[in-house]
Amino acid sequence: MHKNRGYKWSLGYAMLVSGTAYADQPVDQWLQGIHVSGNIRAYSFSRDYNSQMTDLHSSSLGGKLKVETSNQDGIGGALGMYFAQDIGLNNHEQNNKYINPLLMGTNYGIYTLGEAYLQYRKADFLTRVGNQRIDNPWINSSDGFMIPNLYQAGLVSFQPVEGIQIEAERILRFKNRTASGFDNSNLFVIPNYKPHYTGSDNGASAFGMTYKGDSVNAKTWFYRFNDFAKMAYLQGGYTLTRTGVSPFVDFQFMRETSDGAMLLGAVDSKAYGARMGGALPDKLGSAYFAYNMVPANMVAGISNGNMLSPYTQFYNTDPLYTTVMNYGLVSSRGAGNAWKMGANMKLLDEKLDAELTYSKYNTAPYVANVDAYMLDIAYHLSGTLKGVTIRDRLGIEHGIQEWGGAYVDNRIMLQYEF
Repeated sequence: MHKNRGYKWSLGYAMLVSGTAYADQPVDQWLQGIHVSGNIRAYSFSRDYNSQMTDLHSSSLGGKLKVETSNQDGIGGALGMYFAQDIGLNNHEQNNKYINPLLMGTNYGIYTLGEAYLQYRKADFLTRVGNQRIDNPWINSSDGFMIPNLYQAGLVSFQPVEGIQIEAERILRFKNRTASGFDNSNLFVIPNYKPHYTGSDNGASAFGMTYKGDSVNAKTWFYRFNDFAKMAYLQGGYTLTRTGVSPFVDFQFMRETSDGAMLLGAVDSKAYGARMGGALPDKLGSAYFAYNMVPANMVAGISNGNMLSPYTQFYNTDPLYTTVMNYGLVSSRGAGNAWKMGANMKLLDEKLDAELTYSKYNTAPYVANVDAYMLDIAYHLSGTLKGVTIRDRLGIEHGIQEWGGAYVDNRIMLQYEF
């Protein structure tokens, strides 16, 4: 990965807009137009195997510092620096044998200008060019550790009528969360992951429309992962609002086919999903049951399930209802079905978030069946400590034979957001 290449033009745009927007204003007015935000994170991630495999552990201190200009006549810009630093708690001996690379790779530190963009914003319209975060179902920030996925991209979004939003994006370059800089790549370039691709690519395009009403929600997205695959994705749901428990039902469908040079081979896949449950009154949470199915296709050639997700695969941040923090049908690359049952609660005046799930992945004989237990607890402090969150995510999985048959993930994060 190239550490500094690729963001100079967007950095120049952001600096230019800062100067032009405020050139005729006194310095104090210019400073009043600056907004500073960010976070500080302390993170510990351990993976313990129930076998002869080496247990892994990583710790890091890092965060984000972002400076934004106000929208002068709709024009604005921003710079955002991200970093993650080894603070002496990691064991780098024996070629980093004991380090979990998912947190920040095997580096001693990562420092990157992750956001540097120029934008034009009005009430119902936004266009943005430069290094930025992207947030849609199959291209997102995957912000579960120290540094999110970031994109060098152009974005246009507008709201023609209330409740409907239309968005289009062109991804040029990509920086995954353990890389130092942007490159012509995606997650398939990460070593030791399958499928693996060592060349460069031409990015991606996405177009989507979202509707959100009082009871009905729907979204449809079309993707082109250049020279890998084309994808259509549909998701929707209905909630029957009541004074007590409000029942809801959601559905999703994905269809993916080959594109261009087919750099990882032919693609021909589908995924179906449904979720139903009930939302508790007073925003106390919900309970649900979810199901996904990926039909087998032994012809296309990527795998028996044939799904390619260049910006979420391995990170388990795809939108399938049964995906959990460290497993799912997409990352398993196995045809079959999965189900998940769970409950999420908001307690103590919404200071405490808790989610407990059990999921089962029936992918044999293509891939071994897996079951997973997940507990996610976050406590948000208030008063003088407002902005501080303590979070622990615990995952226990059984069935991945090459990982010893069972393992335990524990992810502890202390964050201050300002």
